[in-house]
Amino acid sequence: MPFPVRPLCALFLLAGSAARAADMPPSLQPLAAKVLPAVVSIAAMAPAGDNSNQDDGDNAPDNGDGGDNSGGDNSGADSSLHATADTPDNTSGTVVPPPKTIESLGSGFVFDPDGYILTNAHVVNNANAVIVTFPDGTVYTASIAGRDKAADLAVLKIDAGHKLPYVKFGDSATVHVGDWVMAVGNPFGLPGSSSAGIVSALHRDIGDTDLDDFIQTDAAINKGNSGGPLFNMQGQVIGVDSAIYAPSGASDGVGFAIPAAMAAPVAEELAHEGSMTRGWLGLATEEVTPQVQAALHLPGTSGALIGSVSPGGPSDGALQAGDVVTVLGGVDVANPRELQIRTAEIPAGQSVSVKYWRDGSAQKTKITIDVPPAALDDTVTPPTPGPVALQGLGLSVAAKPADNGVSVLAAKGAAGKAGIVPGDVIEQVNGQTVASADDLQAKLKALAGQTPVFLISGNTADGTNPGPRWVAVEAKN
Repeated sequence: MPFPVRPLCALFLLAGSAARAADMPPSLQPLAAKVLPAVVSIAAMAPAGDNSNQDDGDNAPDNGDGGDNSGGDNSGADSSLHATADTPDNTSGTVVPPPKTIESLGSGFVFDPDGYILTNAHVVNNANAVIVTFPDGTVYTASIAGRDKAADLAVLKIDAGHKLPYVKFGDSATVHVGDWVMAVGNPFGLPGSSSAGIVSALHRDIGDTDLDDFIQTDAAINKGNSGGPLFNMQGQVIGVDSAIYAPSGASDGVGFAIPAAMAAPVAEELAHEGSMTRGWLGLATEEVTPQVQAALHLPGTSGALIGSVSPGGPSDGALQAGDVVTVLGGVDVANPRELQIRTAEIPAGQSVSVKYWRDGSAQKTKITIDVPPAALDDTVTPPTPGPVALQGLGLSVAAKPADNGVSVLAAKGAAGKAGIVPGDVIEQVNGQTVASADDLQAKLKALAGQTPVFLISGNTADGTNPGPRWVAVEAKN
């Protein structure tokens, strides 16, 4: 009797189908149903050609830098802009046509049930009317409660007369490359659109703002998604969709979202204070080079090396030049830019823990973040000195001490190549404070052939003054 081949093949096919189904990721339907009611579409109207309120530097990057500038006013990284005008009736006399308007379409989400909605600042740039539409078709006129240009975020307020569905922020510091995410928004005017993907990269700087720290995702993000939420699988907002890299003019799988660590505190401040007052540590910092690592006995080159501490500032008495900040508020700091961003995420007045290296050992302290002063006087005025030559370094310094170290009169050879210029002031060498030219000579002699690393304040070779900096000088024998 022949073997029943077909039923067996069918069994194999069914088994293969079941195995493939088991390998598929779970349905995102429960997640979408949970979060969609809190995601809104935004239409912002502004007079065409009215640039009276245009902020300098608020234009989005071009397609090569992470944004799309479609539309007439360059107001957003991926805003969809349309010019509209009524057609005048010229059959009876002179008729003045109504003014043209620019309509910017974007997205947003309710983060507070009392009617507060977060979106991108560029979505509502110059707007004199903002309309918010919920997924059920309910329409509200919104006011702008606050706008933060530095982070490209804005908060809208609507008066619904009842509590609104809302979503909560998650912890973007726990996000990893490869995590599943879902974006929801209003791409091309199609409200309630969802797309899924993964986190492609973290801490992207695309040159959009001074605080760029984007989450990169391959979830489809298009024009009109600006201001929409990027969700983790728990339905928490871990990013605000803000920009795309789109050589083709549409999503090419490279989208960028402002992390929740930045968006959440800004949203709260804008909602309740109308503006964001960022914190200030009172530190001038720079990268840790291998030479500095060796000179200061550091375990690695990660962290932000302190060049100076502002007198009377929040870090005065807690940190000092030569310390290397590695953790701020429980978040690792790999370099000075990350310290700047982490500080910007903390509202003024909060007390945070700081971990740092000093004298070869790990230490920690607490600092209360303060409001930055209106202006800082970092002018260096060197005294009139007599020359003291430092053989092998190409340096000539003043015999009379400056207020904060030793003034450089001439820098040639190794010192000149390292970027030291006349007018600089040497404050430290290999982590030790320099009081005078004689003191500097003694400390250099004690290094016994080691590469000296100077803490320098003053102008760089291009004439700019970035603040104190650490410079390694390879001595000539």
